[in-house]
Amino acid sequence: MGRQRGSASVAPILLVLGLLGIVLAGAAVWPLVAAADRGRAQLRPATATVVESSPCGGAAAGDLVEVEIGGELRRARFDGCGHSRGQQLPVLVPAEVTGELVVRPATANDSQLDELAERANWILLTLAGVAGGGYALMLGRR
Repeated sequence: MGRQRGSASVAPILLVLGLLGIVLAGAAVWPLVAAADRGRAQLRPATATVVESSPCGGAAAGDLVEVEIGGELRRARFDGCGHSRGQQLPVLVPAEVTGELVVRPATANDSQLDELAERANWILLTLAGVAGGGYALMLGRR
């Protein structure tokens, strides 16, 4: 005689799926929260004035700008090109300046956060597929 299938065999499957869902949701969301906090702490907003414009295309390093950091004007490379001389730009300045200073546009997305968000999307999509499969398995046994 074989074992009869009933609600007792579905309970462990649902328990495993629930635990898997909690682990995957935590793995998807935790790095995003941690990276968002680090990203905000490492950059601060400022206004930069373009001193020397660099043409777009080629191996140009970007426009040269002046930005006020700690009460003094410093020259830095802007992660962008083709702006007119004297133009003021909202930028993000590193909180800790080490080596050559490079500033980013204030509207620039943090690519590391984009990568983590994409990772979270794939993990949650996988979780949805596993949960749907578990639900189909549960309904198929009725």
